Amino acid sequence: MKRLYLIRHGEAEFMGRGVRGDHGRVLTEEGRQQALHLGELLADAGIRVLLTSTADRAVQTASGMGLDAEVRPVEDLYHAGTVGLLKALATLDNSVDAAAVVGHAPGVPALVDELAGHDPDPRAAAAALHHYPTAMAAGIEFSGSWADLEVIPSRLFWAERG
Repeated sequence: MKRLYLIRHGEAEFMGRGVRGDHGRVLTEEGRQQALHLGELLADAGIRVLLTSTADRAVQTASGMGLDAEVRPVEDLYHAGTVGLLKALATLDNSVDAAAVVGHAPGVPALVDELAGHDPDPRAAAAALHHYPTAMAAGIEFSGSWADLEVIPSRLFWAERG
């Protein structure tokens, strides 16, 4: 059984800095605290790789979680929809049993919705399927390869906000 954690970055400043604009928006103090809390929630999840958007707020969230995992920025995750997120996940080695993506709305919540399955955990569904605020994380479990995630049965088993 593999587990995927889909995470929306922590709370960020409203306006970007200088020429970096939206891409350069950084976490607020609240966002840094959310990242720490996410790290506490996921400390025992066995996450080995965190794929993250290259936006400053996403990288800061991934790094700020303090997990003992590789943080791998992926340029294509910045404006990724479900197809782009699945494409990035398909690059993971199948020896990885648990991974996370730190990205943005609407792509991350849309993928959670797509992968929730026919029998999601009711508490997780209530937390993640109708509203996906900053620092929300959802766990998806499935059997199979990362490359086949889109076409194999999966299930939303957990959701919590950092």
